[in-house]
Amino acid sequence: MTMQNEHTGQALSSFIAQSWHRCGKMMQRETWSTPHQAQGLTFQSISRRKTALLTIGQAALEDAWEYMDGRECVLLILDESACVLSRCGHPDILAQLDTLGFQAGSYCAESIIGTCALSLASMVGQPIRTRGDQHFKQALFPWAFCSTPVFDNHGRLFGSIALCCYAEQSGVADLSLTLAMAREVGNSLLTDSLLAESNRHLNQMYGLLESMDDGVMAWNEQGTLQFLNPQAATLLHLDAQACQGKNISDLVTLPALLRRAIKHARPLSHAEVTFESQHQFVDAVITLKPIVEAQGTSFILLLHPVEQMRQLMTSQLGKVSHTFAQMAADDAETRRLIHFGRQAARGSFPVLMRGEEGVGKELIAQAIHNESTRAAGPFIAVNCQLYADNALGVDFMGSAATEEENGRLSRLELASGGTLFLEKIEYLAPELQSVLLQVIKQGVVTRLDARRLIPVDVKVIATTTTDLGNLVEQNRFSRQLYYALHSFEISIPPLRERRNSIPSLVHSRLRTLERRFSSRLKVDDDALAHLVAYSWPGNDFELNSIVENIAISSEHGHIRLSNLPGWLFSEHPGMPGNTAMMPASMSFSAMEKEAIIHAARVTCGRVQEMSHLLDIGRTTLWRKMKQFDIDVSQFRRRHQE
Repeated sequence: MTMQNEHTGQALSSFIAQSWHRCGKMMQRETWSTPHQAQGLTFQSISRRKTALLTIGQAALEDAWEYMDGRECVLLILDESACVLSRCGHPDILAQLDTLGFQAGSYCAESIIGTCALSLASMVGQPIRTRGDQHFKQALFPWAFCSTPVFDNHGRLFGSIALCCYAEQSGVADLSLTLAMAREVGNSLLTDSLLAESNRHLNQMYGLLESMDDGVMAWNEQGTLQFLNPQAATLLHLDAQACQGKNISDLVTLPALLRRAIKHARPLSHAEVTFESQHQFVDAVITLKPIVEAQGTSFILLLHPVEQMRQLMTSQLGKVSHTFAQMAADDAETRRLIHFGRQAARGSFPVLMRGEEGVGKELIAQAIHNESTRAAGPFIAVNCQLYADNALGVDFMGSAATEEENGRLSRLELASGGTLFLEKIEYLAPELQSVLLQVIKQGVVTRLDARRLIPVDVKVIATTTTDLGNLVEQNRFSRQLYYALHSFEISIPPLRERRNSIPSLVHSRLRTLERRFSSRLKVDDDALAHLVAYSWPGNDFELNSIVENIAISSEHGHIRLSNLPGWLFSEHPGMPGNTAMMPASMSFSAMEKEAIIHAARVTCGRVQEMSHLLDIGRTTLWRKMKQFDIDVSQFRRRHQE
């Protein structure tokens, strides 16, 4: 310890010696000039810049002076340029310093007053004491000065704290006293800076939370509400100011799923629940984040607006591109369909489309959707064959949240704000027909195992391949639902009854293939005439498939009569196909079997195309074919013959 003190003393002696060397080149020891003094607006500007140092430093100096019991000394605060900012201490010493010119605003730089701790401490960045003849100027021989620099939280020199007294009254503890005061001031400056930074970040966080679309709530381990942003207050019908400090359980009735998660400190992610607040039910999608700490677990809850979440989910699911403008209207029948389709797009009433498999009912439904005011909303397509019984009703109707699992959105809710396209409505289970009727008539749906009505706003477009009126008479389809759907009906004739549409459809398909293959395609007149003469049991779907196949197999994109498959010539020109609307007297199983046989005939037994035509998975198709003992290879043999 003694060696360390000797080393420090040697370093300080070196600083003083270096200061003497500098001073000897620019001033006389015997003369004394009053230091320059900043006054008026200049001093006010310096003081404002050092407000934090003055506020904390003056309090520290006054506390220290109070415990000095009237000792004949003066305490000073200086800035980094050794300008005196503030003084306090014994009146006699203050008066003596005035005669030297050491007043508020005086610059005590080395170039003005010579070697002195007041300037050296700032210059070398460490505590320094000068006493008696250590000063370069003889006028300072009677005095002793101790000074310690103060640094800000970035390590930059911010000022210094100094003690001045007569040399014979100085003590060895004076420098330690300035060091203690400087550290106290520095620590307080750091604390204030960190507190200000923390408050700045807190204000930014509050600003962010209050500007979020989501509602935000936070409560501590006792359940006391600590934060509630305006969105959460509005959603839950609460007064944000009045709720602060109250227990969250006293403000709202928490859903069972949330209570269970809080009890076990378990997070939740986008769970759909229902709150009861101010005697009202409130739907919300929530995310719960437990904050586990030593003193307990606090929670942050995000309340995502249900409608915005649905829009976000369906914005990617339900976009369709087909429009009436893409339909070639070169024939009267297509123009008629476009006319009725545009009429159907004008209102929210349901639409029923009748027609055989493959006539393009879904494309017209897409065009109706894109023509309507709901074009920005989702287009949700549902194959009702999947809901021929009530086993998948939870997928169609949705389910309420329980303590064990989240609730599920129904297909009907996913389509809210847009269009619900129901393909093959005749297969829909009776229980689900009632659910659909409730949506059409009242605009609400009730989820499974729930009692609350959920509002939905959808336009229903349904399709059928049979006569629903006959099914109604056989008590196999809801009469009320039939009347609701039958209010606007579009009948789409089979392609064999729209032969004038075939050239437009062929050319339109070729233009699409040209964009895909980046090459020109053309068809000879005799080949086109044969395509027009064929009966097309698979309708538009079969035509598009054949045109694509012969375009691929053609030479240099030139479709000749020889490129047409041989089985197109096995039918007499103009002979009507054997596929028509399926009779209503058939059972559902028989209708399924007939549909599969029809698809096999249209696609020549190609299972992938059959799956696409029937809109079911390949696994399901193989199971159905095994169930109905259908061998697709026989359809391939017919094609080869």
